[in-house]
Amino acid sequence: MEQKDKLHCRRLFIALDIPEDAKAKLLSLRDAVQLKDKYRWEQKDKIHLTINFIGDVDEEKIPLIKKVVDEAVRYKPFLCNITNFGFFFKSGTPKVLFAGIQVDNSLYKIEKFLSERLKNFDILADTKPYKPHITLLKIKGKAEEGFIDAFTSYQFEKISFLAKEIVLYESELNQTGSIYKRLKTIYLS
Repeated sequence: MEQKDKLHCRRLFIALDIPEDAKAKLLSLRDAVQLKDKYRWEQKDKIHLTINFIGDVDEEKIPLIKKVVDEAVRYKPFLCNITNFGFFFKSGTPKVLFAGIQVDNSLYKIEKFLSERLKNFDILADTKPYKPHITLLKIKGKAEEGFIDAFTSYQFEKISFLAKEIVLYESELNQTGSIYKRLKTIYLS
């Protein structure tokens, strides 16, 4: 993509918003495990559950994407449970600390519906198999000794919440991380 085209692209994703009380409980648990304050954790206002990562898209397609998000209003709210901490690894090295999510089939139906509708407009969401999770930390460099074990062995009572808000976000990257901007919010009926 030429530089000129890049100027007219925006980085987008569709996410499930997590209620404030569930975020607060989750971050409190994270803080109870954290060994040292040497990591740059995801801020509370950025905690979400990605449904579809779209990536860079021409801004002319944003109205179509908003229309697709509007169509998801047909789905009903559903129960989510935050159940554990886990890691995604790359070449044996931990790269992402996440909170695991347990849901019924509702979330998968919404993800599939949105992916198929976006594909109809030649907008391709992430093609990796969908694994619902909440990113808490992107690990740059090496994790300190005991960090992985501290999180994977930590057990807690599940955090339950009703999922009822879907948001289309723009993610603007800068030197200190990313800034999220809500472009569209819908409420499941």
